[in-house]
Amino acid sequence: MECEIKMEKKQRCCSLKFLIVFFAVMQIMSVVLFNIPHITYASSCSKKNNFLSQIKLSGVFATSYTYNFADPVANSEYPHGNYNGNYNDDFKANGFTINELDITLSKNPFSDGRNNFGLGFTATLDTGESIQHPESYMGNLSYYMEPAYKRPLYGFRNLYVSFGIPVGNGLKVDIGMHNSPIGFESHNLSKNWENTYSIIDSVEPGSLTGIALSYPIIPKKLKTFFEVSYVYQSMLPINSYPTYEFYISYKPLKIINFHEGMVYGAENFLIYNNNIIPDNLNKYFYNYMDAEYKTLHCLDFVLDYEMGINGGINKSIVQNNNININNAASPNTALIPTSNSTYGRSHFSGLAFYIHHYDLLKIGRFSQTVREVRVWDPNGMWESASTPGESFNYFDSTLTLGFRPAMNIFKHAQFRVELENQITNHRVFGDGKRVQNTINFMLIRTF
Repeated sequence: MECEIKMEKKQRCCSLKFLIVFFAVMQIMSVVLFNIPHITYASSCSKKNNFLSQIKLSGVFATSYTYNFADPVANSEYPHGNYNGNYNDDFKANGFTINELDITLSKNPFSDGRNNFGLGFTATLDTGESIQHPESYMGNLSYYMEPAYKRPLYGFRNLYVSFGIPVGNGLKVDIGMHNSPIGFESHNLSKNWENTYSIIDSVEPGSLTGIALSYPIIPKKLKTFFEVSYVYQSMLPINSYPTYEFYISYKPLKIINFHEGMVYGAENFLIYNNNIIPDNLNKYFYNYMDAEYKTLHCLDFVLDYEMGINGGINKSIVQNNNININNAASPNTALIPTSNSTYGRSHFSGLAFYIHHYDLLKIGRFSQTVREVRVWDPNGMWESASTPGESFNYFDSTLTLGFRPAMNIFKHAQFRVELENQITNHRVFGDGKRVQNTINFMLIRTF
């Protein structure tokens, strides 16, 4: 036993020593593999533009090493104890991972101006651990019956065609699978301030497939987005009941920005004997709002509030279909009685506060971000680490330090170090701990 402990400590020490070498190698690889110049649009006023010249290729590559001080180890009581608890993008404890390799091919439907009818598209192919949470259902029922970290490490985040209609300030119509804009944090790690996602993010909708309309009521100040979908995180319709998504962005001043978004109508359903049995009487509602204040001294403040209500599944659905509830599964709610007529009726709320600061120096750009999050999960049915039927409270504190060197070779690269502390009122982390502390080293490169 002592020998095993010494070997384990030696392995950890070696892993930490190789961090610098790892990031150096990954940077060289990213330069060699991804040093692809952006395909830029030609002048929007030129009549000589053709469809191919307006196509843009872009992408993101992110890799990291995470060390978990909770020392999670799988055992009979905690079979998944060797994973980082309550994470949606970096499940591996004490190891390296590819978080994201994102390749996007797109064309702006208004590349010839908003006074002309235009055609465009967006296709985002993604691989890495960050794809597992928002990945869409592709017809395999095991998607809903296994933990997120067992889902495929590849998939599309966006796959839709766009039509630019010259009405007013320009109406854009998208048809296909759309990555949901709900939530302050982006599923694109290069657009986030942190390495890891907030624990609120685990309950946000991932993607919807349908028809989406976006329109700038006041250009650069007031924008709207509305989508009607017949599926919820799905490429195939479950039934004919639609899901609605609405999003509005308002920027009255250069230093102030507001966002409000909601999703309503995503149906609950059961999986029984490899069949999907829908329940369309009780609906799902998710709401998000945030306010961002940017000072003139490279300092940002953000307050983000999110809440969700799940109507549950009618007991009559179970009774009328002669379902043995012990052999059934549900992706959107837990199958425990929460009232005389409903399984899994629940609600959730969360509050996140961000402070982001950066310095522009001769050697590069330094950034510092503090994120404080509080989540209330009274029925234990929203957060991934919760136990259905029990009340959970989560506290999450994160400090992220970023550095983007001024050297040309690092022009599109950023190095980050993140410390995160998570606390909850139940033993859900690792192999039965209430506290989880992690440190994450990340390299991000855009191309």
